[in-house]
Amino acid sequence: MKALTITVTGASGTQGGAVARLLTERGHTVRRMTRTPSRPGDVHGDFDDPDSLHAAFADADGVFLMTPLSGPLETVQGKAAVDAARHVPHVVFSSATNADRGTGIPHFDTKAEVERHLAAHHPHWTVLGPAAFMSAEGPVVLPIPPGLALHVVAPEDIAATAALAFEQPVRFRNRRIDLASDLLTGPDMAALRGTEFTEVPMDRAERYSTDLAAMFRYFTEVGLDLDVPALHAEFPEIRWHSYAAWLTAQAAQTT
Repeated sequence: MKALTITVTGASGTQGGAVARLLTERGHTVRRMTRTPSRPGDVHGDFDDPDSLHAAFADADGVFLMTPLSGPLETVQGKAAVDAARHVPHVVFSSATNADRGTGIPHFDTKAEVERHLAAHHPHWTVLGPAAFMSAEGPVVLPIPPGLALHVVAPEDIAATAALAFEQPVRFRNRRIDLASDLLTGPDMAALRGTEFTEVPMDRAERYSTDLAAMFRYFTEVGLDLDVPALHAEFPEIRWHSYAAWLTAQAAQTT
């Protein structure tokens, strides 16, 4: 397999960090884009400075793109990054599950705008739509009914899909793939974590964040359209962590 040079945005965070680590483990050269480079492999890049994006993406075989904010600024920054990456052979953009469905969830809709811009202006792209991230800490407190099963994804599985997309570009060319590792209820998650589930009233969630409240209302009233068994069958190369297995792996890392 040819070693690739990939610029990874958001590499200091959970998702981008997982992508950067896995690509490195698989023998690829990773450029971790950051506004303040401090380590070997870091490259300067600022979403508000298109010239810096061009430099960070120069001569790369691929870009793993995450937009850093929600709201109108996210769309502006995402489109600027897509434009700066037009010369890059393959862009993998991390969006959100069902963001292309007109959900009305603000931070899904801004990502959908970036998706449309990418599809219109880049010849070779892949969009990944991760579900809610798995979490290992604290009680499970969510504004969803206890009987509602929630799609969740391990960051490691996002990274594995992104790496596969870069390594098998023809297979992933111009595809949008929603990602989930497991599907389980809040009480199920709490039981696996040895804690309790609390259903938060939606009006309290609204006071905390209208954006997140809109997301959980969509999950409850509409639901995500994602066939987990079919997804896992299509990509058997990916480990696809169950929530229980992922929690065990997290515990092992802290001991």
